[in-house]
Amino acid sequence: MNSGLASKVVVDTNSLIYSIEHRANLRQLLLELPEVKGIMVPECVYRELRAMAGSMKFAQGALELSEKFEHIPGEGYADDCILEIAKEGHFFVLSNDRALLARAKEAGIRAITIRGNRKVEFV
Repeated sequence: MNSGLASKVVVDTNSLIYSIEHRANLRQLLLELPEVKGIMVPECVYRELRAMAGSMKFAQGALELSEKFEHIPGEGYADDCILEIAKEGHFFVLSNDRALLARAKEAGIRAITIRGNRKVEFV
């Protein structure tokens, strides 16, 4: 578990789409947290967004947003990939997905969620 030191955030597909749908400035919201020093998008999330971009309303915008953040390698199912990266690097996870948040908590990974379109908080 992260001891509260400054760290990076691994962003999931859901939070990227949510930030586009609700016009939330994800970079600004996350970097306002003193613990957060960077934002990363795993390749597994990027691939998932590319697959959704043609059929889901906000996926194309989320894909474009993801390109503004650091990309890191990641294979397999997105949730598993995100948790593996976060655990290995002692990073935070950003998600609004309850199942992923529960899995992160169970694994001892600190998680952040978006509340409304103006606030992020640790859960």
